[in-house]
Amino acid sequence: MNRYQKIAWFNLAVITATILITSTAITIEIHMRGYSTIGPFFVAILALLKITPFLFKKPQGQSKVVCDERDHFIRNRAASFAYTAFWYVLFLFCFLLWFIIGPENSVPTIALPLMAFGGALFIKTVSSVAILVQYGWRAKDNE
Repeated sequence: MNRYQKIAWFNLAVITATILITSTAITIEIHMRGYSTIGPFFVAILALLKITPFLFKKPQGQSKVVCDERDHFIRNRAASFAYTAFWYVLFLFCFLLWFIIGPENSVPTIALPLMAFGGALFIKTVSSVAILVQYGWRAKDNE
């Protein structure tokens, strides 16, 4: 398993854990108090996504190969697919929000930052899944 596969698996694990822990905390708080203000604090778990360069360091030395052309091609194709999918999903959710709320009402203020935050998570998730799919989900014996 190469460095990019490890990073993709780590990203998926952190995003899944954040969604599960935050959803559980919000559900418990809504059940206890009737409203939730604690959710944003649990999203701080996503800060782990910023330490991936330290966890999965590039090999040191001149004889160590970091990545080849195939790895660059896979990363670029995964990023391209993630950004393309993001725009389609954002367009869909904007119209879906308009259809749900109706043309006479206004969009709640909290919806716009949540759409930006959800979009960032969507891009990171789709990019990680695309990397794993292109590599074949698992490391081969000869890699």
